[in-house]
Amino acid sequence: METLIAEIVRKLHSLSEIKILEVLNFVDFLTWDKERLASRPLSNDILQEDEEFEAIADHLADEFQSYGGSNIPCLSDYSVSRAGIYGEHP
Repeated sequence: METLIAEIVRKLHSLSEIKILEVLNFVDFLTWDKERLASRPLSNDILQEDEEFEAIADHLADEFQSYGGSNIPCLSDYSVSRAGIYGEHP
């Protein structure tokens, strides 16, 4: 195991700072996922599943914003409505 970790560290030294930040982000995600699964109770409560989904969605939205910045335009209500998606467009 130590040899594998040493190989990873050796390869990290050849990466740019932005790539190292991506690796750190990925490791944080793996740790977060492992902690979430370890603390998950065995019940299949729908409310709990909804809360977990919301937590994952919030995490992904935060990650997206960290890559795209805070100036990401929002879609209009019409754009995400059924009429906006399936309506006839000129």
